[in-house]
Amino acid sequence: MDKNINAIDVFLEKRKTKVYVGQLDFFGGQYRFIYDDHYLNSKQALPLGPQLSLLQKTYFSKTLFPFFEDRIPSRENPAYPDYCKTTGITVDEKNPFILLATIGRRGPSSFIFEPISTATFSGTDLKAFRKSLHLTLDEFSRVFDVSKASLHNAEQGKSSGKEILKRLEIYKNFPIVTLDAVRKRGKWLHDDKRVKMMSSLDK
Repeated sequence: MDKNINAIDVFLEKRKTKVYVGQLDFFGGQYRFIYDDHYLNSKQALPLGPQLSLLQKTYFSKTLFPFFEDRIPSRENPAYPDYCKTTGITVDEKNPFILLATIGRRGPSSFIFEPISTATFSGTDLKAFRKSLHLTLDEFSRVFDVSKASLHNAEQGKSSGKEILKRLEIYKNFPIVTLDAVRKRGKWLHDDKRVKMMSSLDK
C-alpha cells in the first residue's frame, strides 16, 4: 500500500459518466475541501452534505468533515478486519486518506474517492505494471479505457502522457480498483488470461 497518499479526489459516478467534484487534502494544519469550478457551476451539482454546501468553493475544518468521516466504517464493526483485508490495508491503519481511498472509497451515495499520491510514477513504472499483468499495449488500453497512443506516450515519458500517468497510478497502487476495471472491461481479454489476472488480483 502506498503510504504517500495525502489527498483524495472526489467524483460523482453516474450510470455512464464520472464527474470530477473536487479535492480533499490537509493544508495549514486543517482539512481542506475545494470544489471544482466546473462542478460548482453545473446545474446538476450535488453538495457533499450540509457542511459542504455549494454556496462557496473552499472549506476548512480542524477535524475530518462529517461527510468523509461517515464513509469510514467503525472499527467496532465485526466486519472491519474483513474490509481491511479485502482492500489490502492493516486494521491498524490510521491515515484518513488511505482509509477513504480503500474501505471508504464507495458508499451508499454515488460519490466515490480516488487517491492522490506524492510518489513519482514514471513511464518505466507504468510499463513494468503492464508487464506484470501480462497485457499487451492494446489489451491494457482497452481494459483501462485509455487510447493506445496515449499509453505509448506515457510509457515513453513524453509530456503528452503525463495526465495518463496520474490516472493509471491509481490502478498500480490499488489492486482492488484494478480488479474492478477488469470485471467491467475484461471482455477484451482471452478468457484464460482474464481469469488468471482476476485470480492474482483478488488476494
